[in-house]
Amino acid sequence: MTNVRVPWRAGLSGLVLACAGAGAVLAHARWDSAAHPTVLVGLGWLLVTAVAALLVRGAARASLLRYAAGGTAWGAATVLAGAAPGARVGPLPLVHLVAVLALLGMAVVVGRQLRHARADRDEQPLLVDALMLGTVMATVAWDGYARAGYGGDAWWALTTALVIAAGSFVSASAITLAIELPQLRRPGVGMAVFGLGTQVVAITAPQRPAVAAVAAVLAALGGLVCMATTPRGGLVRHGGAAAERAARRLEVASLVPGPLLVLDLVVCALWPRADPVWFVLLIGVLAAFAVRHAATARAVDRTTARLVFQAHHDPLTGLANRTALRAALTEPDTTQSLVLFEVAGLDDIGDVLGVAAGEEVLHAAAANLARQVQPLGGTPFRVRHDEVAVLLPGTPDAVARHVPALVAAIGAAPLQVAGAGQFPLDAVAGIACVEGVRPGQAGPAERAVESADPAAADPMAPLLRADLALRDARAHGAGAFSVYSGQVASAHARRLLLRERLAAAIAAGEVDVHYQPIVSFATGRVEKFEALARWDDPELGRISPVEFIAVAEESNLVVALGEHVLRRAVATARAAGVFAAGARLAVNVSVVQLQAPGFADAVRGILARHEVPAHLLTLELTESVFLDTDSPAERVVTELARLGCQIAIDDFGTGYSAFGYLDRLPVHVLKVDRSLTQSLTARGNGRSVVTAVVDLANRLGLTVVVEGVETPEEAAICRSISAGLGQGWLYSAAVTADRLADELERQYPAGHDQVKF
Repeated sequence: MTNVRVPWRAGLSGLVLACAGAGAVLAHARWDSAAHPTVLVGLGWLLVTAVAALLVRGAARASLLRYAAGGTAWGAATVLAGAAPGARVGPLPLVHLVAVLALLGMAVVVGRQLRHARADRDEQPLLVDALMLGTVMATVAWDGYARAGYGGDAWWALTTALVIAAGSFVSASAITLAIELPQLRRPGVGMAVFGLGTQVVAITAPQRPAVAAVAAVLAALGGLVCMATTPRGGLVRHGGAAAERAARRLEVASLVPGPLLVLDLVVCALWPRADPVWFVLLIGVLAAFAVRHAATARAVDRTTARLVFQAHHDPLTGLANRTALRAALTEPDTTQSLVLFEVAGLDDIGDVLGVAAGEEVLHAAAANLARQVQPLGGTPFRVRHDEVAVLLPGTPDAVARHVPALVAAIGAAPLQVAGAGQFPLDAVAGIACVEGVRPGQAGPAERAVESADPAAADPMAPLLRADLALRDARAHGAGAFSVYSGQVASAHARRLLLRERLAAAIAAGEVDVHYQPIVSFATGRVEKFEALARWDDPELGRISPVEFIAVAEESNLVVALGEHVLRRAVATARAAGVFAAGARLAVNVSVVQLQAPGFADAVRGILARHEVPAHLLTLELTESVFLDTDSPAERVVTELARLGCQIAIDDFGTGYSAFGYLDRLPVHVLKVDRSLTQSLTARGNGRSVVTAVVDLANRLGLTVVVEGVETPEEAAICRSISAGLGQGWLYSAAVTADRLADELERQYPAGHDQVKF
């Protein structure tokens, strides 16, 4: 690393030393008429620059080159100004020309810093602040020098104005940077002293060499402070304090030039003098103020536009958000339809590939959807994490024709993200009509509807209706859609009523438990009972388990329902002598229960309270519990197995059936789904599939329960392939608690016996 850096640093230092040598030769030749202190300061600064080129570490090469070039220019100019304080280049004073050239080098450096300090920000550029402050400083400085007695011909006035302008700009830039970036306060002070000192040197050198020498020393000290305290890593592009300090910085930047200008105007009013240059500079001040305020107004407009965009758009997808949707639903005066899409599959992508990949896929899906709806005159909105709404012109029936294409656009998103193509992305949709009536313009019929249904007056009511239709579409699988109708509304109202009454029934213990026998194919004896929840509502009558369990899962009542069923089933089975007879009890457990805190402790407490051995309780789970390796639910299952409970896989053969977890997890029972049982007597490979599953389970030492056994032929086939237990209407439907003892004594046909009804 050192061998690479030293040559160019040494070469840079050599160039600076060469300039110092040339300056020393020139000063020696003109020593008698030279301003000795000024020459010595310039030579000293060149030596400092040469040493800094070798010793300064941590700075980027380009940054070091810029500072070295600026320092060399200033040092050489100071030597030249001290060696020939009264020399002229034609009609122009030499000292002024070299000072302008030296200051312009530093002006380039600070100008670049000004541009980078507020890059990509809404506030007006710092360069505008620096120009405003610089013009005021130049105006005040010119008036001050003139009143102090410095003057000359027209050429002197022109070059002096250039020196003052350049020095004031450098100083103003340094002050502006110090206000904006706290880490540049010390360097800013040094740079400001450097600029003002150089200005004084150039103007006072011909007439007052002693003043010029002091100013040169001060300028050199300011340069040293700037060099020593400037951050080596460069400026942060988005530097600055927090947003709440922005107003304070703006006030400081505005208040600094104001009092200076007012003070100079007061002096001119009290001691007036005719000075055309001062008037020209004053016009420049007014122009700078105008530019400054125009830039501020533009910055305010940009900030307002950005905030409005952020308030109405989703930051991840760039789509309009719920706030924009609310506004859109109140604006149109024509009939439109709102299509609400629920995207399924994002969680799988995020879990496997990471959150960033999931967000990238969602962004691609949003972009595809936006391109698809643009020709249709629609607007997409992101309303929730995995839900996107599209507002399209037309009735729901007309809009429904476009839904398959929109679903396909969403499904194509994983193919656009590296590694995500293996994950399917599906969507279902709900459609609702948006009537085109503005608030306050509703007719008598619309006002009557609003008074009868307060939700109808809500501008977001179409989103609620689309959501209800979306729930209906979920039941039909991926790619399905549903249009909001009275039937959908009635189904939603029934779900709400069921949720309310189910919660009350669980709290009152009114949910009953029935028990379906599980029979040995070999002996015909009942080996086990499966506990099944049953609910008869006093007003609604008997509710199907499929319906009320779905409502329980949607409303998080399934945890309370499951614990109620487990507690009642264990207590009833013990009282009926099920456990004393050596029979087992099977209870269904949902994933939500396994994820609830303290579920394993609840099972342990129920078994201990009724003095039931853990091995007589079987917990039936669906395969979805084991899809995520080392999930919280899986850890609870392992804990229950260690307690002694048997673990059964329910409905095996549906969904994502896989054999890997059978070896990884403590599974004791495999329940073959009724859909496979029905295929035993049908044409095809159903019997071979069931035979393979049963053979595998037997080899793994698992107990096999065949569900949905309804005919003697199915029972005979199950016996022939060595299945252990059967469950179905061939034997018995679920019975009430008072028939448990009879079922324990009952002998079902086995072997070659035929079942008679």
